[in-house]
Amino acid sequence: MSAWPSSVGRLGLAGRILFGAALIAALVWLAGPAFVQGLGPALPEARAAGAEEAPAKKPATAEDLDARLKDTAAAARVLLGSSEADGAALEGVRAELIGLRAEVSDRIRAAQTAFDEANQRLKALGPAPAEGAVEPPELADHRASVAADVAEAQVPLVRAQEAASQIDGLTREIDHEIWRRVSVELRAMGPSPLVPRNWIEAAGALRAVAGEARQSLEALAADDKAASAFTRTLPRSLALVIVGVGVTFVLRRRLTRWTERALGRAASARAIAWLVALRNLTRLLVPAVGAVLLFAALDPALLLGTGPIRIFHLPRFVLALIGAGWLASSVFAPRLRQFRLIPLGDGEARRGARLTHLLGLVLAAHFLILDGLSGWQLSPATNSVLHFPLTLAGGIGLWRVSSLVDRVRRTIAARDATLPPEQRVGVFTLKLLGFLERAVWLVGLGAPALAAVGFFAASQTALYPTILTLGLLAAALVLFDLMNKTIRGVLAMPAATPDRGLGPVVIVTLLVLVSAPLLALVWGARPSDIAGFWLLLREGGTLGGIHLSLGNVVSFVGVLLIGIAITRAAQSVLVGSVLPRTRLDIGGKTAVTSGIGYLGYGLAALAAISATGLDLSNIAIVAGALSVGIGFGLQTIVSNFVSGIILLVERPVKEGDWIEVGAFMGYVRRISVRATEIETFDRASVILPNSDLISGTVLNRTHSGMVGRIQVPVSVTYDADPKEVSEMLLAIAEDHPLGLRDPAPVVLLMNLGPDTMDFEIRLWLRDVNFSLSARSDINFAVIEQLIRRGIRVRPYGREFPAGQAGAVAGTVEAEA
Repeated sequence: MSAWPSSVGRLGLAGRILFGAALIAALVWLAGPAFVQGLGPALPEARAAGAEEAPAKKPATAEDLDARLKDTAAAARVLLGSSEADGAALEGVRAELIGLRAEVSDRIRAAQTAFDEANQRLKALGPAPAEGAVEPPELADHRASVAADVAEAQVPLVRAQEAASQIDGLTREIDHEIWRRVSVELRAMGPSPLVPRNWIEAAGALRAVAGEARQSLEALAADDKAASAFTRTLPRSLALVIVGVGVTFVLRRRLTRWTERALGRAASARAIAWLVALRNLTRLLVPAVGAVLLFAALDPALLLGTGPIRIFHLPRFVLALIGAGWLASSVFAPRLRQFRLIPLGDGEARRGARLTHLLGLVLAAHFLILDGLSGWQLSPATNSVLHFPLTLAGGIGLWRVSSLVDRVRRTIAARDATLPPEQRVGVFTLKLLGFLERAVWLVGLGAPALAAVGFFAASQTALYPTILTLGLLAAALVLFDLMNKTIRGVLAMPAATPDRGLGPVVIVTLLVLVSAPLLALVWGARPSDIAGFWLLLREGGTLGGIHLSLGNVVSFVGVLLIGIAITRAAQSVLVGSVLPRTRLDIGGKTAVTSGIGYLGYGLAALAAISATGLDLSNIAIVAGALSVGIGFGLQTIVSNFVSGIILLVERPVKEGDWIEVGAFMGYVRRISVRATEIETFDRASVILPNSDLISGTVLNRTHSGMVGRIQVPVSVTYDADPKEVSEMLLAIAEDHPLGLRDPAPVVLLMNLGPDTMDFEIRLWLRDVNFSLSARSDINFAVIEQLIRRGIRVRPYGREFPAGQAGAVAGTVEAEA
């Protein structure tokens, strides 16, 4: 029986998809602040408090920034001078320094702009007069005033640069101290969880924590005001619990089953893209909404009406469980083999889904212990004992995942051996999977061993970042599949069409750029590190006297691409609309199009360089240095390039010409920057360097036009009448359909040999490209007339055999 109402069941596939998306959106809205508007008096008070705590922020002045920098630098020096300084305090000071560095960078840019403007005004006045020269008083006073402005504008620039240098130095010192402490912590050997004495200590610590929690609950229950608030909000809380459980378990399951059944029936790429997106939303948003409702019901601040309501603040362990369920369903798809993202059988896919849930549970328990017991100061032995079962379970899970990754790698390698090159995964991906398999196997065995020995910090640093890295890679794979299917759906590509374009490459590049900072955070980088790296990209550095930054690179690439696009558009307009209306031949049209392309690309490069504000004098120096290398190592390429330009301008050879160069003869098909492509009569391509066409001898049969002359030699014996033979040959030439009447064909007696008289037919053709077929037609006609007239032919001094002559005559008569 269908899980949908009958009215929804009558909708089509698209209608059901939209209905499911609207249902999820409604749940998200219901879990928002509008749904809990009347859940207690705390909400308006919290809003009022938030309004009071957020006064209008005024822009910081230079004096305020200097004062904050002075205080932060003093605090940083105090922390660096103390060996017992808290690591969290060092992290806080570093984050504040990074924020100050960004503000100082803005000050440097503003001061640099003001200084450059004043300096340009001074340069506009020209050089100062030489010693002993006299300058008009008005000009001298103005020059002195502008020089004073330059000096005044230089002061804030130098101060800002000095502040930036100070911040960078303090940041490096703090980083060194933090990493020194991390190194010491990783190498420190603590209590082993395998020692029974540590078990007793951990049990006592947990009993103490439970006792303190019980006392807190008893004190809360004894408070009459809290009890009254609890009674007042209990019905709403129960309603939230019921709705949350229904959303988390009932609605999610029905939506998931309907989506999977619809995916099994979907055929078009667009429907598949919509359903895959809905399936991911079902696995992510619906459990998140249910958890939000449950935690809203269980939040003490909400139950007692004593604090602000935090609707979308879910604990980390809940997010870990939701993420594990989403990845297990999307990556392994145990019930949807055709939408499985990795090549595994059904049994292995179910095993992979179970391993994903196991690692999600381990990660959730780890977060639960860290967040739930963070308020109690537990001893190292207690921490080691509490985390060891999770470390052991996570190590076993990773060890089994490594075997699964190895199985995937072997399956892909075997499949690639049977696929064409454009459909293969590639050697790099196989090597990456091999490295991942070995790394996961090593962590799976090493983390429990380190924890058992007593290296608690080292085991935790290896285990949980590895689990999060696997989750991040799996999430990237799911997003890649979703984006790829969305693009195919938008382009209405058939579902069975393989991916052969650059779309997947672009998607992978975007995912790598987005995942890189997340991966860095997983492996110990701090948000301030990411902010500092982004600041470094923004500011850039100097290379060979040229300032390079992310903004400059983006501006350069953007302007260059725009210029290239405009050039291509102009070429398309010329080829499609302008040049067909002219009388230029195909070679002239190609020359004009190529010239516009070279000009446009050159202007685009100059515009890109100007847009980035690069100093062209420095580029000229670099170009001068490169010219030496060009003169020695690249002179052949430069010669061919210049020869290509000459060919396009002078046009001694153009596309479509019939040329002979050395032993090669054929048609010119393309004149590029470096070489010219000639297509021979047997459809072979000859790539000829342009310099050979300029410096060598070229026979161009169609340079001035398509008219050309052919010569057909004919030899007869002396017993024939020369005039009769001449008239016969002239009549044959005049009857040919490709022959021209002006100039008229000519028959010449070229030679009197020892055995034969040698005649030659000279015929002008209106299209010399048909010279071979015209010569063949004339030879057939000559043979026919010679046989009919009884004129004997003795080529090369030999008699024409009578039998062969009769055979030829019979063939000609049969064809006639």
